Amino acid sequence: MTPVRAATHGGMPPATWEQGVIRRTCLILALLAAAMAQAQPAEHGGAITALGKRYEDQPHAHYLAYMLARFNADAGRDDVALEWLDKLARRGWELGINPRDFAGLQASEEFRNIKLRLQRQQQRRERGQREVLVNIDGQIPEGLAYDGMRQRYVIGSYNAAQIHTVDPRGKMTRLWSSDEPLIVLGLTVAADGETLYAAVNPTANRRDAGDKSFVLKLNLADGREQARLPAPDAGYLNDLCLLGDGRLVASDSQESRLLYAKPGATALSLWDEPGHVIAANGVACDSERNTVYVAVYNGISRVDAASGQAGLLDAPRSAAIGGIDGLYLQGNDLVGVQNGFGAGRVLRAHLSGDGRSISRVETLESAIVDLNEPTTGALTPNGFVYIANSQIWKWDETKLRLREGQRAAPIMLRRIPLD
Repeated sequence: MTPVRAATHGGMPPATWEQGVIRRTCLILALLAAAMAQAQPAEHGGAITALGKRYEDQPHAHYLAYMLARFNADAGRDDVALEWLDKLARRGWELGINPRDFAGLQASEEFRNIKLRLQRQQQRRERGQREVLVNIDGQIPEGLAYDGMRQRYVIGSYNAAQIHTVDPRGKMTRLWSSDEPLIVLGLTVAADGETLYAAVNPTANRRDAGDKSFVLKLNLADGREQARLPAPDAGYLNDLCLLGDGRLVASDSQESRLLYAKPGATALSLWDEPGHVIAANGVACDSERNTVYVAVYNGISRVDAASGQAGLLDAPRSAAIGGIDGLYLQGNDLVGVQNGFGAGRVLRAHLSGDGRSISRVETLESAIVDLNEPTTGALTPNGFVYIANSQIWKWDETKLRLREGQRAAPIMLRRIPLD
């Protein structure tokens, strides 16, 4: 990421301080939105200054205007937030507004008018259909994988140390559970079809106490725990993928970096810090090109798995491809579940022949009734299946309970054909 120019803060060089601000900013937006209410005023101001400068340099990057509207609203600068939202509406923003953003502006008639304008110009696409309704009592899902050997879905729990399976008829089975204070995020199935890897983190209070994340290795047939690969250098493991040589790759969203484990390794090692992985989230492994694609706050980064060199994929100027959660490689396309900015959508980015740039971006699903904080998905023989309504925002990770007045509703999995 190109450093943003600003004054020195607390003795830290400008680039270091600003990268930290952007890193915190984007993690809050993409992963930990509820934590924004706890941020200090100085961080709001620093983030606003840094983002404003970046938007001056990149006036076509309208996701920055959305972030500026949100941060100004969170800082109590309602008039400024409304100005940014009005600018978005005038510049043709098509991603709408997340219904949980701008809570303090809901009573404003001006906000309601701007919101209506943004909703009217939001792209509406409904390419897929409902696949299965999942009703796991009280569970908030985050990660999803597909067990092709048994033709069932595997779902990790964001609010419990549990992994369930569900078949296309909705029959659920608990695959793995623990009494430990843990949460499950990214899931991936090995090429043998018999092994599941899961990114597991301690709960927030246990992370504060020093507990560390790890990757759980399970037998898919019976849920038997085969190994735990500790990640002592990780802050918050998010997503996983496997390269053709058997290397497991994991994203660390808190520290904005990647980790890996070679076949037979007993722990994850820190990848030499590649550039352009700020707020690393979803990862997709390309075994043919020996490449890892990483969803970052301002786009998609391409990391060479041999050298560790990384760079943002070039994309059409008008394409908003930042803030992606789950990221998947299908042929020469990347499928992404985007929830970092706006109301959320599923998109497909068509790669160039060498996989070093994006030639075109299309919306697969957007502005449909089932979408409510979509998160991750899985490629299946019949298309892309994803969690349409994760409800992650309902969970208070600090208090370890659902937020006041909330209850966990059944989860809708939707399937999109990719022909």
